[in-house]
Formats: sequence, C-alpha cells, structure tokens
Amino acid sequence: MSAASTAINSYSKLSAALDEQSKGLRDFAPPLNNALKSPEVLGVYFLGDARERPPSSGEPWTSDEYARLVRLTVRYPITKEHRWKEISYALAINPDPDDLEAREVKRQEQERLVEKNKDKKSPEDVIMEKCYYCHGCGNKNELTSKSCESCATPWVTRSPEECFQQLPILYYNYKDKVLKMDDEVIMKQRIGPLFMPYPLSTGKEVSQKERAERNLYDEEYNYGEFDLQTFNKLIQRCKRIFGHMPEGQNGVFWDLGCGTGKLVITAATLHPFTQCWGLDFLRNLTLLGDQMIKTFESSESYNNEREYYRDITCRIVCSDLRESDAWVDNTTAIICHATCFDDEMMDKICEKARGMNVGTLFITVTKPLPDDKLWFKIGEDTAEMAWGKAKVYFFEKIAIA
Repeated sequence: MSAASTAINSYSKLSAALDEQSKGLRDFAPPLNNALKSPEVLGVYFLGDARERPPSSGEPWTSDEYARLVRLTVRYPITKEHRWKEISYALAINPDPDDLEAREVKRQEQERLVEKNKDKKSPEDVIMEKCYYCHGCGNKNELTSKSCESCATPWVTRSPEECFQQLPILYYNYKDKVLKMDDEVIMKQRIGPLFMPYPLSTGKEVSQKERAERNLYDEEYNYGEFDLQTFNKLIQRCKRIFGHMPEGQNGVFWDLGCGTGKLVITAATLHPFTQCWGLDFLRNLTLLGDQMIKTFESSESYNNEREYYRDITCRIVCSDLRESDAWVDNTTAIICHATCFDDEMMDKICEKARGMNVGTLFITVTKPLPDDKLWFKIGEDTAEMAWGKAKVYFFEKIAIA
C-alpha cells in the first residue's frame, strides 16, 4: 500500500471514529500519554501529504491548546465536510492569527507568569520560556508576532498530521464540552427556524384567552416555556452521565404540561425515541402544537433526514394529567415543569406514576417527586430558565408498587 493510500485510510478511520464519538455512538479509551512514539503513527502522512514531515516540538499539550480545540469545534461544526482535517490545520498554527481569543488568553497567561516570577527572573526570560519554537528555523518568537521573525512562516508547534493523530487525546480531555456543542448544532440544524412563528408571547396569549373563557385561574395553568439549550443539556446529561436512553433502545418520551409542544419536537431531534408525546389541559395550546408538528414533519430538515426520523412519532394529547393513564405505560423518559404545581398535584402525579416501569427516568423542575420508596434521586442540577434559575431533579424508578 502506498504512503498516500495509508494516509487516506488512516484519516478515514480516525475521522469516522471521531464523528461516531461526537454523536455519542462510541467512546475512546483514555490515552496512556500524549506523546507520539509509534513508528507506524509517525510514518503516516496527513491525507497523503508526502512533504518532509517537520520535527515535533516534543512539548506537552497545554491547557490553552485544549481550550482551542473546543473553540474550533464551533468554528468547524459537525456538519462541515472534513471537519477534523480543518481543525488539525488550525491547531498546528499557534497561535492561530484569526483566533484572537486564543492570543488574548496566552497574553494574559504570560502576564500572570511574569508577575509571579518577577522576583526570580527578568520578565524577558519568563516570556521567552513560554514562547513556542518555529518548526521552519527553530527560533523563538515574541507572542505579538503572527509569523516567525526569522523565516516569516506562521508559528507552527506541531505538524497538521501530528495534531490529527492526537485529536483523540485532545477530544478525550474536553469531550463533554465538545459533545454538548455538537448536540446544539445538530438540534438547531434539525429544528431550524421552525419555532420562529410561535414565540413565547403567542403561547401566553392563547393560554390566557382560554383560561379566561373557562375560568381557570389556578397557578397550575400558568404558561411558560423551557429554554431549548437547557433542555438539551439535561437530556445529554441523562444519556452520557446517568446512562439512560442508550442509542439501541429508543423508548418513549413524555412532556407533562407541554404547552405548544416545543419540547416534544426538540426531544425527537436530540434522541431517536420511538414516540414523543406531550400532554396539556388547554385545548387551544394542543391545537397549536399539532399545527407545529405538521410544520415540522413537512420541513426540509425533516425530509432530508428521513432515515433518522423514520420510526419517530410525535403527538400531543389534550387531557388532565391527573385523569389520564396514557403517560404511565411504557414510558422511558418523562419531564414535568412543576414550578406552579402545589403539593396536592405532586402527590397525584406520584400516585399515577406508581404504575410506571422500573428504570423509568423522571425529570422534574423546581419540585421533586415526594416519593423516596419507589423513586431514587440520581442527581440534581440548576438550570437557567426564562424567569430565572431553577432546580432540576432526576429520578429513576427502582421498585414496583
């Protein structure tokens, strides 16, 4: 096999592995170290680039390089072709002339180092210790320069192929942040401008009108919406930290008090559930939600990803959660925004939930489930809501009633 073929195969395999990891389909084992010592690895050129490979600096990867990987995953999102190749080339330039944030972080870091060592060494010595070598000529450069003062090449601390081969190591150190951003990119891509015609004000207006017509003035009927990025964070925490909702077991999702059903649709974009259901007592809100689901299922994004959405059903039910049994059977994950629910309502929910399967995940906002015999609290978090910060509780069903 030629060097070029070897390089392309190596790129394809590692790129595919990184893509799979970014979608949560696999994990890399923790790296033993961050040094490239394997002759096989050192002999592979990046995408068939047969030029003479520049020497490695041999220096350990620094925290600002790890942080730069996170920023680069934003600049080159998961949807970009040859994403990891672009990230590798950007990592090889240190600091990237276009990455002003990285340069500022490095400048502040050096200022702190100078201040810390001002009684031990001259500032010039400290600054020179922190500068990187140029691969072209081996000389050091000041931080303020964008290219080597001696040979006019950009600051290159490592070759692109070395950066590419070490991406799993960088990824492993910051994978939670990277995966979170990837999830947000995918969510926004799938939802697109879907919710723009249905702002928070529309839901409030529809809700208040129906409540006035039906004399529903209790706080439990107040309308509010969940921040979608916060919801994404909660779902990914359940999947990657608590181990719920594995990819091979799609399951059923419910949103109690779903309003216009935005979380129902969003849940379908974040995980391939078999069914995503919403339940709300106000009929006009559920009708608005039905309209939104129809718009979603006729959208370009939905039709472009038919393979993903093939087995997903999104529906909204108009009913009283205290009387309906629909949300109890065969549910995998359920969320309840309980901020305006009183103790009696929470007791009713727990009474109904006694019939749910062992292993069911129940997420509540503001108020926890008042049952510690059948439900075990596996975690809690603080989430940023439209009206301020709120407690979020995660429960798992551990026993049969």
